Amino acid sequence: MRTPRQQRNSGVSGRIGLNSQLHGVSLAPIFLAMPCLQGVAGVYFFGGLGSVPDTRVVVYIDYQNVYHGARELFSGSQWSPPSTGNVYPLEYGKMLCDLGLGKDPNRVLAGVRVYRGQPVHGKGHEKLCRSFDRQVAIWENTAGVEVFTRPLRYFPAISETGERHQRGEEKGVDVMMALDIAIGAIKNSYDIGIVSTADADLLPAVEHALVANKRVETATWWAPKSSRGQLKVPNRNLWNHNLDKGKFDQVRDDTDYLTTP
Repeated sequence: MRTPRQQRNSGVSGRIGLNSQLHGVSLAPIFLAMPCLQGVAGVYFFGGLGSVPDTRVVVYIDYQNVYHGARELFSGSQWSPPSTGNVYPLEYGKMLCDLGLGKDPNRVLAGVRVYRGQPVHGKGHEKLCRSFDRQVAIWENTAGVEVFTRPLRYFPAISETGERHQRGEEKGVDVMMALDIAIGAIKNSYDIGIVSTADADLLPAVEHALVANKRVETATWWAPKSSRGQLKVPNRNLWNHNLDKGKFDQVRDDTDYLTTP
Protein backbone atom coordinates (compact mmCIF):
# COMPACT_ATOMS: atom_id res chain seq x y z
CA MET A 1 0.00 0.00 0.00
CA ARG A 2 1.34 3.43 -0.88
CA THR A 3 1.94 6.07 1.73
CA PRO A 4 -0.10 9.32 1.56
CA ARG A 5 3.00 11.07 0.20
CA GLN A 6 3.35 8.53 -2.61
CA GLN A 7 -0.36 8.82 -3.38
CA ARG A 8 -0.07 12.58 -3.72
CA ASN A 9 2.92 12.28 -6.01
CA SER A 10 1.34 9.63 -8.22
CA GLY A 11 -1.97 11.42 -8.78
CA VAL A 12 -0.77 13.39 -11.77
CA SER A 13 -2.59 11.69 -14.63
CA GLY A 14 -5.87 13.27 -13.56
CA ARG A 15 -4.37 16.73 -13.92
CA ILE A 16 -2.56 16.33 -17.22
CA GLY A 17 -4.01 13.24 -18.85
CA LEU A 18 -2.18 10.26 -20.26
CA ASN A 19 -2.33 11.56 -23.82
CA SER A 20 -2.18 15.32 -23.24
CA GLN A 21 -0.55 17.46 -25.90
CA LEU A 22 0.95 20.90 -25.37
CA HIS A 23 2.29 22.80 -28.38
CA GLY A 24 2.88 19.49 -30.16
CA VAL A 25 4.83 17.91 -27.28
CA SER A 26 3.50 14.84 -25.53
CA LEU A 27 3.39 15.28 -21.76
CA ALA A 28 3.91 12.20 -19.63
CA PRO A 29 1.74 12.04 -16.49
CA ILE A 30 4.71 12.08 -14.12
CA PHE A 31 5.12 15.84 -13.87
CA LEU A 32 2.86 18.12 -11.89
CA ALA A 33 1.36 21.17 -13.58
CA MET A 34 3.22 24.09 -12.04
CA PRO A 35 3.91 27.74 -12.87
CA CYS A 36 7.07 28.81 -14.61
CA LEU A 37 9.97 29.93 -12.47
CA GLN A 38 12.66 32.37 -13.50
CA GLY A 39 16.21 31.16 -13.03
CA VAL A 40 19.76 31.63 -14.21
CA ALA A 41 19.28 29.33 -17.16
CA GLY A 42 16.17 31.15 -18.34
CA VAL A 43 12.59 30.08 -17.76
CA TYR A 44 12.37 26.86 -15.83
CA PHE A 45 9.37 25.02 -17.22
CA PHE A 46 7.42 22.68 -14.96
CA GLY A 47 4.56 21.62 -17.19
CA GLY A 48 2.41 24.76 -17.03
CA LEU A 49 1.23 26.87 -19.96
CA GLY A 50 4.00 28.75 -21.73
CA SER A 51 6.76 28.32 -24.25
CA VAL A 52 7.96 24.80 -24.79
CA PRO A 53 11.64 24.63 -23.82
CA ASP A 54 14.16 23.66 -26.48
CA THR A 55 16.04 21.21 -24.28
CA ARG A 56 14.18 19.93 -21.22
CA VAL A 57 16.43 18.88 -18.36
CA VAL A 58 15.20 16.69 -15.52
CA VAL A 59 17.43 16.04 -12.51
CA TYR A 60 17.07 12.73 -10.65
CA ILE A 61 18.50 12.78 -7.11
CA ASP A 62 19.33 9.70 -5.08
CA TYR A 63 19.22 11.79 -1.92
CA GLN A 64 20.92 9.52 0.59
CA ASN A 65 23.72 8.87 -1.87
CA VAL A 66 24.15 12.60 -2.42
CA TYR A 67 23.99 13.33 1.32
CA HIS A 68 26.47 10.68 2.42
CA GLY A 69 28.82 11.45 -0.47
CA ALA A 70 28.98 15.13 0.46
CA ARG A 71 29.35 14.30 4.14
CA GLU A 72 32.18 11.87 3.45
CA LEU A 73 34.17 14.33 1.34
CA PHE A 74 33.33 17.74 2.76
CA SER A 75 32.33 17.40 6.42
CA GLY A 76 35.85 17.80 7.77
CA SER A 77 35.35 15.30 10.58
CA GLN A 78 33.01 12.61 11.82
CA TRP A 79 31.85 15.04 14.51
CA SER A 80 30.33 17.48 12.04
CA PRO A 81 26.66 18.35 12.62
CA PRO A 82 24.18 15.86 11.11
CA SER A 83 23.02 18.59 8.74
CA THR A 84 26.38 18.58 6.96
CA GLY A 85 25.74 16.94 3.59
CA ASN A 86 22.21 18.22 3.08
CA VAL A 87 21.42 20.20 -0.07
CA TYR A 88 18.50 22.22 -1.37
CA PRO A 89 17.14 20.03 -4.21
CA LEU A 90 15.94 22.90 -6.42
CA GLU A 91 19.19 24.84 -6.09
CA TYR A 92 21.11 21.64 -6.78
CA GLY A 93 19.02 21.02 -9.89
CA LYS A 94 19.47 24.59 -11.13
CA MET A 95 23.22 24.32 -10.70
CA LEU A 96 23.43 21.11 -12.74
CA CYS A 97 21.25 22.55 -15.49
CA ASP A 98 23.33 25.72 -15.68
CA LEU A 99 26.62 23.80 -15.83
CA GLY A 100 25.68 22.65 -19.33
CA LEU A 101 24.76 26.03 -20.78
CA GLY A 102 28.15 26.32 -22.46
CA LYS A 103 27.38 23.24 -24.56
CA ASP A 104 23.66 23.87 -25.00
CA PRO A 105 22.38 27.40 -24.31
CA ASN A 106 18.79 26.22 -24.75
CA ARG A 107 18.79 24.05 -21.64
CA VAL A 108 15.91 24.66 -19.24
CA LEU A 109 15.17 22.88 -15.99
CA ALA A 110 11.96 20.88 -16.40
CA GLY A 111 11.90 19.23 -12.98
CA VAL A 112 13.80 17.97 -9.96
CA ARG A 113 12.84 14.55 -8.64
CA VAL A 114 14.09 13.35 -5.25
CA TYR A 115 14.11 9.71 -4.06
CA ARG A 116 14.62 8.83 -0.43
CA GLY A 117 13.91 6.22 2.23
CA GLN A 118 11.43 7.27 4.90
CA PRO A 119 12.02 6.41 8.60
CA VAL A 120 9.07 4.70 10.26
CA HIS A 121 7.45 5.86 13.48
CA GLY A 122 7.50 3.36 16.34
CA LYS A 123 10.98 1.99 15.62
CA GLY A 124 12.80 4.04 18.24
CA HIS A 125 13.78 6.86 15.87
CA GLU A 126 11.06 9.43 16.57
CA LYS A 127 13.43 12.40 16.47
CA LEU A 128 14.73 11.29 13.09
CA CYS A 129 11.16 10.84 11.83
CA ARG A 130 10.22 14.38 12.82
CA SER A 131 13.39 15.71 11.19
CA PHE A 132 12.58 13.84 7.99
CA ASP A 133 9.01 15.17 7.95
CA ARG A 134 10.16 18.79 8.40
CA GLN A 135 12.72 18.59 5.62
CA VAL A 136 10.51 16.79 3.12
CA ALA A 137 7.61 19.16 3.80
CA ILE A 138 9.81 22.05 2.63
CA TRP A 139 10.77 20.15 -0.51
CA GLU A 140 7.16 19.31 -1.31
CA ASN A 141 6.21 22.97 -1.03
CA THR A 142 8.96 24.00 -3.46
CA ALA A 143 7.66 24.52 -6.99
CA GLY A 144 9.38 22.18 -9.42
CA VAL A 145 10.47 19.60 -6.85
CA GLU A 146 8.76 16.22 -6.54
CA VAL A 147 9.55 13.82 -3.72
CA PHE A 148 9.21 10.03 -3.82
CA THR A 149 9.71 7.94 -0.70
CA ARG A 150 9.56 4.36 0.47
CA PRO A 151 9.51 3.25 4.13
CA LEU A 152 12.80 1.98 5.48
CA ARG A 153 13.02 -1.70 6.34
CA TYR A 154 14.25 -2.45 9.83
CA PHE A 155 16.51 -5.21 11.11
CA PRO A 156 17.68 -6.12 14.63
CA ALA A 157 21.13 -4.72 15.36
CA ILE A 158 23.53 -4.23 18.25
CA SER A 159 25.29 -0.91 18.82
CA GLU A 160 28.96 -0.47 19.66
CA THR A 161 27.96 -0.20 23.34
CA GLY A 162 26.08 -3.51 23.17
CA GLU A 163 22.57 -2.04 23.06
CA ARG A 164 19.96 -3.70 20.88
CA HIS A 165 18.10 -1.51 18.43
CA GLN A 166 16.35 -1.47 15.07
CA ARG A 167 18.52 -0.45 12.12
CA GLY A 168 16.79 1.01 9.08
CA GLU A 169 17.91 0.42 5.49
CA GLU A 170 16.63 1.72 2.19
CA LYS A 171 14.91 -0.94 0.11
CA GLY A 172 13.42 -0.32 -3.32
CA VAL A 173 14.37 3.35 -3.56
CA ASP A 174 16.89 2.71 -6.35
CA VAL A 175 14.32 0.60 -8.21
CA MET A 176 11.75 3.39 -7.93
CA MET A 177 14.26 5.89 -9.29
CA ALA A 178 15.38 3.55 -12.09
CA LEU A 179 11.81 2.97 -13.24
CA ASP A 180 11.14 6.70 -13.28
CA ILE A 181 14.20 7.37 -15.43
CA ALA A 182 13.25 4.61 -17.88
CA ILE A 183 9.55 5.49 -18.07
CA GLY A 184 10.39 9.17 -18.48
CA ALA A 185 12.54 8.28 -21.48
CA ILE A 186 9.78 6.18 -23.03
CA LYS A 187 7.18 8.89 -22.45
CA ASN A 188 9.49 11.60 -23.84
CA SER A 189 9.27 13.55 -20.58
CA TYR A 190 12.77 14.94 -20.91
CA ASP A 191 15.54 15.53 -23.41
CA ILE A 192 18.39 15.34 -20.90
CA GLY A 193 18.27 13.31 -17.72
CA ILE A 194 20.90 14.16 -15.10
CA VAL A 195 21.32 11.22 -12.74
CA SER A 196 22.86 12.19 -9.43
CA THR A 197 24.19 9.06 -7.75
CA ALA A 198 27.24 6.84 -7.53
CA ASP A 199 25.04 3.73 -7.24
CA ALA A 200 25.79 1.30 -10.08
CA ASP A 201 22.32 -0.24 -9.67
CA LEU A 202 21.04 2.70 -11.71
CA LEU A 203 23.10 1.73 -14.77
CA PRO A 204 20.36 -0.34 -16.49
CA ALA A 205 18.02 2.66 -16.33
CA VAL A 206 20.71 4.92 -17.77
CA GLU A 207 21.36 2.44 -20.58
CA HIS A 208 17.63 2.26 -21.30
CA ALA A 209 17.40 6.06 -21.56
CA LEU A 210 20.35 6.09 -23.96
CA VAL A 211 18.69 3.47 -26.15
CA ALA A 212 15.62 5.72 -26.20
CA ASN A 213 17.89 8.44 -27.68
CA LYS A 214 17.92 10.56 -24.55
CA ARG A 215 21.01 12.42 -23.45
CA VAL A 216 22.15 11.32 -20.03
CA GLU A 217 24.55 13.15 -17.76
CA THR A 218 25.69 12.11 -14.31
CA ALA A 219 26.76 14.03 -11.23
CA THR A 220 29.00 13.02 -8.34
CA TRP A 221 30.87 14.85 -5.61
CA TRP A 222 34.58 15.20 -6.21
CA ALA A 223 37.65 15.83 -4.11
CA PRO A 224 41.35 15.00 -4.65
CA LYS A 225 41.95 11.28 -4.17
CA SER A 226 38.21 10.66 -3.90
CA SER A 227 37.23 7.01 -4.16
CA ARG A 228 33.64 7.75 -5.18
CA GLY A 229 33.44 6.91 -8.87
CA GLN A 230 30.97 8.01 -11.51
CA LEU A 231 28.53 5.80 -13.39
CA LYS A 232 30.09 4.37 -16.54
CA VAL A 233 28.35 2.75 -19.49
CA PRO A 234 30.48 0.59 -21.82
CA ASN A 235 31.26 2.28 -25.13
CA ARG A 236 29.56 5.48 -24.01
CA ASN A 237 31.24 8.68 -22.92
CA LEU A 238 28.82 10.09 -20.36
CA TRP A 239 29.40 13.63 -19.21
CA ASN A 240 29.88 13.52 -15.45
CA HIS A 241 29.64 16.72 -13.46
CA ASN A 242 32.46 16.53 -10.91
CA LEU A 243 31.12 18.66 -8.07
CA ASP A 244 33.78 19.96 -5.72
CA LYS A 245 33.54 21.65 -2.32
CA GLY A 246 32.82 25.00 -3.94
CA LYS A 247 29.82 23.57 -5.78
CA PHE A 248 28.59 21.92 -2.59
CA ASP A 249 28.77 25.22 -0.73
CA GLN A 250 26.54 26.81 -3.39
CA VAL A 251 23.67 24.43 -2.65
CA ARG A 252 24.27 23.21 0.92
CA ASP A 253 21.44 23.29 3.44
CA ASP A 254 22.75 23.77 6.98
CA THR A 255 19.31 23.84 8.62
CA ASP A 256 19.24 21.71 11.76
CA TYR A 257 16.01 19.83 11.15
CA LEU A 258 16.56 17.73 14.28
CA THR A 259 15.99 20.75 16.52
CA THR A 260 13.91 23.03 14.27
CA PRO A 261 10.44 23.32 15.85
